[in-house]
Amino acid sequence: MTNPFRKASFLKRLFSLVILITFSLSFSPVAMAQDFDFSDDADDVGAGDFNFDDGPSQPLNVGKTFVMPQNGKPVNLVIFEPVDGTPQKTLDQLTEATVEKLQDEKYAEYDSVEGIPITERLNAMSEDDRANCTFEASCIADLGREIGAANVIVGRITTEGVERPKITFDLIDVNASSSKNYIEFETQNRLRKQEQDIAGALLRLFNIDTGSIDSLMTKRVVEESAPLPTGQLVGGIIVGVLALGAVGAGAYFGYTAKQLDDQIEKDIEANLDATPGSFDSLKHQAEVKADQDAASKDAMIANILYASGAVLAVVSVILFLVRQDKDEDIFANDLYISPSIGTDGGGIVTGFTF
Repeated sequence: MTNPFRKASFLKRLFSLVILITFSLSFSPVAMAQDFDFSDDADDVGAGDFNFDDGPSQPLNVGKTFVMPQNGKPVNLVIFEPVDGTPQKTLDQLTEATVEKLQDEKYAEYDSVEGIPITERLNAMSEDDRANCTFEASCIADLGREIGAANVIVGRITTEGVERPKITFDLIDVNASSSKNYIEFETQNRLRKQEQDIAGALLRLFNIDTGSIDSLMTKRVVEESAPLPTGQLVGGIIVGVLALGAVGAGAYFGYTAKQLDDQIEKDIEANLDATPGSFDSLKHQAEVKADQDAASKDAMIANILYASGAVLAVVSVILFLVRQDKDEDIFANDLYISPSIGTDGGGIVTGFTF
Protein backbone atom coordinates (compact mmCIF):
# COMPACT_ATOMS: atom_id res chain seq x y z
CA MET A 1 0.00 0.00 0.00
CA THR A 2 1.34 3.42 -1.02
CA ASN A 3 2.20 5.84 1.77
CA PRO A 4 0.42 9.22 0.99
CA PHE A 5 2.66 11.12 3.42
CA ARG A 6 5.78 10.05 1.52
CA LYS A 7 4.33 11.51 -1.75
CA ALA A 8 3.51 14.83 -0.05
CA SER A 9 7.05 15.01 1.35
CA PHE A 10 8.50 14.56 -2.16
CA LEU A 11 6.37 17.40 -3.52
CA LYS A 12 7.52 19.67 -0.72
CA ARG A 13 11.21 18.95 -1.49
CA LEU A 14 10.62 19.59 -5.19
CA PHE A 15 8.88 22.92 -4.48
CA SER A 16 11.72 24.00 -2.13
CA LEU A 17 14.31 23.16 -4.80
CA VAL A 18 12.52 25.38 -7.37
CA ILE A 19 12.42 28.27 -4.90
CA LEU A 20 16.13 27.84 -4.13
CA ILE A 21 17.10 27.87 -7.82
CA THR A 22 14.99 30.97 -8.48
CA PHE A 23 16.50 32.78 -5.51
CA SER A 24 20.07 31.90 -6.63
CA LEU A 25 19.51 33.20 -10.13
CA SER A 26 18.35 36.55 -8.77
CA PHE A 27 21.92 37.12 -7.46
CA SER A 28 23.75 36.07 -10.62
CA PRO A 29 26.53 38.32 -12.08
CA VAL A 30 24.20 39.49 -14.86
CA ALA A 31 21.69 40.80 -12.37
CA MET A 32 24.40 42.44 -10.24
CA ALA A 33 26.00 44.42 -13.13
CA GLN A 34 26.42 48.08 -12.21
CA ASP A 35 26.46 51.15 -14.42
CA PHE A 36 26.07 54.96 -14.20
CA ASP A 37 22.51 56.16 -14.00
CA PHE A 38 21.73 59.05 -16.36
CA SER A 39 17.98 59.10 -15.82
CA ASP A 40 16.37 61.85 -13.82
CA ASP A 41 13.43 59.80 -12.59
CA ALA A 42 14.67 59.30 -9.02
CA ASP A 43 15.86 62.20 -6.92
CA ASP A 44 16.61 60.30 -3.71
CA VAL A 45 20.19 59.35 -3.00
CA GLY A 46 20.78 55.73 -3.90
CA ALA A 47 17.63 55.43 -5.98
CA GLY A 48 18.13 54.56 -9.62
CA ASP A 49 21.90 54.17 -9.24
CA PHE A 50 21.93 50.89 -11.17
CA ASN A 51 20.93 50.07 -14.71
CA PHE A 52 19.35 46.62 -15.11
CA ASP A 53 18.48 47.07 -18.77
CA ASP A 54 20.51 44.44 -20.58
CA GLY A 55 18.75 44.85 -23.92
CA PRO A 56 20.43 45.93 -27.17
CA SER A 57 21.17 49.65 -27.63
CA GLN A 58 18.86 51.66 -29.87
CA PRO A 59 20.25 53.79 -32.71
CA LEU A 60 19.71 57.55 -32.48
CA ASN A 61 17.28 57.86 -35.35
CA VAL A 62 14.82 55.11 -34.43
CA GLY A 63 11.29 56.48 -34.45
CA LYS A 64 12.40 59.99 -35.42
CA THR A 65 11.97 61.98 -38.60
CA PHE A 66 14.58 64.52 -39.68
CA VAL A 67 13.41 67.82 -41.15
CA MET A 68 15.99 70.38 -42.24
CA PRO A 69 15.07 73.92 -41.01
CA GLN A 70 14.17 76.34 -43.77
CA ASN A 71 14.35 79.66 -41.90
CA GLY A 72 17.42 80.91 -43.74
CA LYS A 73 19.56 80.72 -40.58
CA PRO A 74 22.81 78.76 -40.27
CA VAL A 75 21.99 75.25 -39.02
CA ASN A 76 23.76 73.42 -36.19
CA LEU A 77 23.59 69.61 -36.31
CA VAL A 78 24.15 67.88 -32.96
CA ILE A 79 25.31 64.29 -32.51
CA PHE A 80 26.70 62.32 -29.56
CA GLU A 81 29.22 59.65 -30.46
CA PRO A 82 29.85 56.60 -28.24
CA VAL A 83 33.37 56.14 -26.92
CA ASP A 84 32.72 53.30 -24.45
CA GLY A 85 29.83 51.19 -23.22
CA THR A 86 27.61 54.13 -22.31
CA PRO A 87 24.02 53.16 -23.17
CA GLN A 88 22.59 54.59 -26.39
CA LYS A 89 19.65 55.87 -24.37
CA THR A 90 22.06 58.15 -22.51
CA LEU A 91 23.53 59.46 -25.77
CA ASP A 92 20.02 60.15 -27.08
CA GLN A 93 19.11 62.06 -23.90
CA LEU A 94 22.28 64.15 -24.05
CA THR A 95 21.69 64.94 -27.72
CA GLU A 96 18.15 66.11 -27.00
CA ALA A 97 19.35 68.14 -24.00
CA THR A 98 22.04 69.85 -26.10
CA VAL A 99 19.55 70.76 -28.85
CA GLU A 100 17.16 72.08 -26.21
CA LYS A 101 19.86 74.34 -24.71
CA LEU A 102 20.66 75.65 -28.18
CA GLN A 103 17.08 76.91 -28.51
CA ASP A 104 17.92 79.69 -26.04
CA GLU A 105 17.75 83.27 -27.32
CA LYS A 106 21.54 83.51 -26.99
CA TYR A 107 21.72 81.26 -30.07
CA ALA A 108 18.90 82.99 -31.96
CA GLU A 109 21.09 83.40 -35.03
CA TYR A 110 21.15 79.60 -35.48
CA ASP A 111 18.69 76.77 -36.03
CA SER A 112 19.81 73.69 -34.09
CA VAL A 113 18.52 70.13 -34.65
CA GLU A 114 19.66 66.57 -34.05
CA GLY A 115 22.06 65.34 -36.72
CA ILE A 116 20.10 62.18 -37.53
CA PRO A 117 21.33 61.95 -41.17
CA ILE A 118 24.95 62.15 -40.03
CA THR A 119 24.38 59.38 -37.48
CA GLU A 120 22.74 57.23 -40.12
CA ARG A 121 25.78 57.62 -42.37
CA LEU A 122 28.11 56.81 -39.48
CA ASN A 123 26.06 53.72 -38.56
CA ALA A 124 26.57 52.44 -42.10
CA MET A 125 30.36 52.59 -41.75
CA SER A 126 32.63 49.93 -40.33
CA GLU A 127 33.79 50.41 -36.76
CA ASP A 128 37.26 51.61 -37.81
CA ASP A 129 35.95 53.94 -40.51
CA ARG A 130 33.45 55.42 -38.11
CA ALA A 131 36.09 56.06 -35.45
CA ASN A 132 38.40 57.70 -38.00
CA CYS A 133 35.61 59.87 -39.42
CA THR A 134 34.30 61.13 -36.08
CA PHE A 135 37.78 62.31 -35.08
CA GLU A 136 38.46 63.91 -38.46
CA ALA A 137 36.91 67.37 -38.82
CA SER A 138 36.98 67.26 -42.61
CA CYS A 139 35.06 63.96 -42.70
CA ILE A 140 32.31 65.24 -40.40
CA ALA A 141 32.25 68.50 -42.36
CA ASP A 142 31.67 66.56 -45.59
CA LEU A 143 28.69 64.80 -44.04
CA GLY A 144 27.28 68.11 -42.79
CA ARG A 145 27.86 69.77 -46.16
CA GLU A 146 25.69 67.19 -47.90
CA ILE A 147 22.79 68.25 -45.69
CA GLY A 148 23.47 71.98 -45.93
CA ALA A 149 24.54 72.56 -42.32
CA ALA A 150 26.80 75.37 -41.15
CA ASN A 151 28.20 73.66 -38.04
CA VAL A 152 28.30 70.15 -36.61
CA ILE A 153 28.56 69.73 -32.84
CA VAL A 154 30.08 66.36 -31.96
CA GLY A 155 29.55 65.41 -28.32
CA ARG A 156 31.20 62.52 -26.52
CA ILE A 157 30.78 61.16 -23.00
CA THR A 158 33.08 58.82 -21.11
CA THR A 159 31.56 56.90 -18.20
CA GLU A 160 33.77 53.83 -17.83
CA GLY A 161 37.00 53.86 -15.86
CA VAL A 162 36.47 57.40 -14.50
CA GLU A 163 35.29 58.71 -11.16
CA ARG A 164 33.02 61.27 -12.81
CA PRO A 165 31.59 61.24 -16.34
CA LYS A 166 33.53 63.41 -18.78
CA ILE A 167 31.90 65.21 -21.73
CA THR A 168 33.61 66.83 -24.70
CA PHE A 169 32.18 69.09 -27.41
CA ASP A 170 33.83 69.68 -30.78
CA LEU A 171 32.39 72.55 -32.84
CA ILE A 172 33.17 71.86 -36.51
CA ASP A 173 32.85 74.57 -39.16
CA VAL A 174 31.44 72.86 -42.24
CA ASN A 175 32.57 75.51 -44.74
CA ALA A 176 36.12 75.63 -43.40
CA SER A 177 36.26 71.84 -42.78
CA SER A 178 37.99 72.53 -39.46
CA SER A 179 37.30 72.66 -35.75
CA LYS A 180 36.24 76.07 -34.45
CA ASN A 181 36.43 75.24 -30.76
CA TYR A 182 36.81 72.31 -28.37
CA ILE A 183 35.48 72.04 -24.81
CA GLU A 184 36.12 69.30 -22.23
CA PHE A 185 34.57 69.15 -18.76
CA GLU A 186 33.63 66.75 -15.98
CA THR A 187 30.00 66.36 -15.00
CA GLN A 188 27.80 64.31 -12.65
CA ASN A 189 25.74 61.16 -12.95
CA ARG A 190 22.34 62.82 -12.94
CA LEU A 191 20.96 64.02 -16.26
CA ARG A 192 19.62 67.21 -14.68
CA LYS A 193 23.11 68.16 -13.50
CA GLN A 194 24.57 67.23 -16.87
CA GLU A 195 22.10 69.56 -18.63
CA GLN A 196 23.23 72.43 -16.39
CA ASP A 197 26.88 71.73 -17.22
CA ILE A 198 26.06 71.45 -20.93
CA ALA A 199 24.40 74.88 -20.88
CA GLY A 200 27.55 76.52 -19.54
CA ALA A 201 29.82 74.55 -21.87
CA LEU A 202 27.85 75.65 -24.95
CA LEU A 203 28.34 79.31 -24.01
CA ARG A 204 32.09 78.75 -23.98
CA LEU A 205 31.93 76.64 -27.12
CA PHE A 206 30.29 79.50 -29.07
CA ASN A 207 32.28 82.23 -27.22
CA ILE A 208 29.09 83.98 -26.10
CA ASP A 209 29.47 86.94 -23.73
CA THR A 210 27.07 86.58 -20.82
CA GLY A 211 27.45 90.15 -19.51
CA SER A 212 30.16 89.51 -16.93
CA ILE A 213 31.76 92.28 -14.89
CA ASP A 214 34.81 92.25 -17.19
CA SER A 215 32.66 92.68 -20.29
CA LEU A 216 30.68 95.49 -18.69
CA MET A 217 33.91 97.30 -17.79
CA THR A 218 35.15 96.83 -21.34
CA LYS A 219 31.96 98.33 -22.74
CA ARG A 220 32.25 101.24 -20.31
CA VAL A 221 35.79 102.00 -21.48
CA VAL A 222 34.67 101.89 -25.12
CA GLU A 223 31.87 104.34 -24.42
CA GLU A 224 34.18 106.76 -22.58
CA SER A 225 36.71 106.70 -25.41
CA ALA A 226 34.19 107.92 -28.01
CA PRO A 227 35.37 110.76 -30.29
CA LEU A 228 35.06 114.32 -29.02
CA PRO A 229 32.38 116.58 -30.49
CA THR A 230 33.86 118.96 -33.07
CA GLY A 231 33.01 122.13 -31.15
CA GLN A 232 34.49 120.77 -27.95
CA LEU A 233 37.65 119.65 -29.72
CA VAL A 234 38.16 123.04 -31.39
CA GLY A 235 37.45 124.83 -28.11
CA GLY A 236 39.97 122.67 -26.27
CA ILE A 237 42.65 123.41 -28.86
CA ILE A 238 41.98 127.18 -28.79
CA VAL A 239 42.02 127.37 -25.01
CA GLY A 240 45.19 125.26 -24.92
CA VAL A 241 46.92 127.67 -27.34
CA LEU A 242 45.82 130.64 -25.21
CA ALA A 243 47.21 128.91 -22.13
CA LEU A 244 50.59 128.46 -23.83
CA GLY A 245 50.56 132.08 -24.98
CA ALA A 246 49.75 133.35 -21.51
CA VAL A 247 52.53 131.30 -19.95
CA GLY A 248 54.98 132.49 -22.61
CA ALA A 249 54.03 136.16 -22.12
CA GLY A 250 54.26 135.70 -18.36
CA ALA A 251 57.77 134.32 -18.76
CA TYR A 252 58.74 137.38 -20.84
CA PHE A 253 57.46 139.91 -18.26
CA GLY A 254 59.03 137.87 -15.50
CA TYR A 255 62.37 138.05 -17.29
CA THR A 256 62.13 141.84 -17.73
CA ALA A 257 61.22 142.23 -14.05
CA LYS A 258 64.32 140.22 -13.13
CA GLN A 259 66.49 142.44 -15.32
CA LEU A 260 65.06 145.57 -13.66
CA ASP A 261 65.82 144.11 -10.25
CA ASP A 262 69.43 143.58 -11.32
CA GLN A 263 69.59 147.18 -12.58
CA ILE A 264 68.18 148.47 -9.26
CA GLU A 265 70.95 146.71 -7.37
CA LYS A 266 73.54 148.38 -9.64
CA ASP A 267 71.93 151.83 -9.15
CA ILE A 268 71.95 151.36 -5.39
CA GLU A 269 75.63 150.45 -5.41
CA ALA A 270 76.38 153.49 -7.64
CA ASN A 271 74.43 155.76 -5.31
CA LEU A 272 76.56 154.65 -2.39
CA ASP A 273 79.65 156.04 -4.15
CA ALA A 274 77.99 159.40 -4.96
CA THR A 275 78.05 162.39 -2.62
CA PRO A 276 74.79 162.64 -0.65
CA GLY A 277 72.57 165.42 -2.02
CA SER A 278 74.59 165.79 -5.21
CA PHE A 279 73.16 165.64 -8.71
CA ASP A 280 74.49 162.11 -9.27
CA SER A 281 72.96 160.94 -6.02
CA LEU A 282 69.55 162.37 -6.89
CA LYS A 283 69.83 160.92 -10.40
CA HIS A 284 70.55 157.43 -9.07
CA GLN A 285 67.64 157.68 -6.65
CA ALA A 286 65.26 158.66 -9.45
CA GLU A 287 66.49 155.80 -11.60
CA VAL A 288 66.05 153.36 -8.73
CA LYS A 289 62.47 154.58 -8.16
CA ALA A 290 61.60 154.28 -11.85
CA ASP A 291 63.13 150.82 -12.08
CA GLN A 292 61.29 149.68 -8.96
CA ASP A 293 57.94 150.84 -10.38
CA ALA A 294 58.64 149.13 -13.70
CA ALA A 295 59.81 145.93 -12.03
CA SER A 296 56.73 145.85 -9.81
CA LYS A 297 54.45 146.37 -12.81
CA ASP A 298 56.16 143.69 -14.89
CA ALA A 299 56.11 141.25 -11.97
CA MET A 300 52.37 141.81 -11.47
CA ILE A 301 51.68 141.26 -15.19
CA ALA A 302 53.80 138.12 -15.13
CA ASN A 303 51.88 136.75 -12.15
CA ILE A 304 48.53 137.51 -13.84
CA LEU A 305 49.67 135.79 -17.04
CA TYR A 306 50.98 132.76 -15.14
CA ALA A 307 47.68 132.40 -13.28
CA SER A 308 45.71 132.89 -16.49
CA GLY A 309 47.81 130.28 -18.28
CA ALA A 310 47.24 127.79 -15.46
CA VAL A 311 43.48 128.34 -15.50
CA LEU A 312 43.32 128.12 -19.28
CA ALA A 313 45.37 124.90 -19.18
CA VAL A 314 42.90 123.37 -16.70
CA VAL A 315 39.97 124.43 -18.90
CA SER A 316 41.68 122.92 -21.95
CA VAL A 317 42.20 119.61 -20.15
CA ILE A 318 38.54 119.60 -19.08
CA LEU A 319 37.44 120.19 -22.66
CA PHE A 320 39.51 117.24 -23.86
CA LEU A 321 38.46 114.84 -21.09
CA VAL A 322 34.77 115.57 -20.57
CA ARG A 323 32.40 113.61 -22.83
CA GLN A 324 28.89 114.86 -23.53
CA ASP A 325 25.87 112.75 -24.36
CA LYS A 326 25.23 114.66 -27.59
CA ASP A 327 27.45 116.20 -30.20
CA GLU A 328 26.88 119.76 -29.04
CA ASP A 329 29.15 122.76 -28.89
CA ILE A 330 30.75 122.96 -25.46
CA PHE A 331 30.24 126.72 -25.47
CA ALA A 332 26.50 126.18 -25.51
CA ASN A 333 26.89 125.54 -21.76
CA ASP A 334 27.94 129.20 -21.29
CA LEU A 335 31.61 128.83 -20.55
CA TYR A 336 32.83 132.17 -19.22
CA ILE A 337 36.38 133.48 -18.67
CA SER A 338 36.90 136.96 -17.24
CA PRO A 339 39.94 138.83 -15.82
CA SER A 340 39.98 139.87 -12.18
CA ILE A 341 42.32 142.57 -10.81
CA GLY A 342 42.42 143.67 -7.20
CA THR A 343 44.66 145.67 -4.89
CA ASP A 344 46.73 142.59 -4.06
CA GLY A 345 47.12 141.31 -7.61
CA GLY A 346 45.08 139.90 -10.47
CA GLY A 347 43.97 136.72 -12.18
CA ILE A 348 41.24 135.12 -14.28
CA VAL A 349 37.86 133.80 -13.16
CA THR A 350 36.37 130.94 -15.20
CA GLY A 351 33.37 128.66 -14.86
CA PHE A 352 30.36 126.99 -16.47
CA THR A 353 26.67 127.67 -16.29
CA PHE A 354 24.18 124.80 -16.71
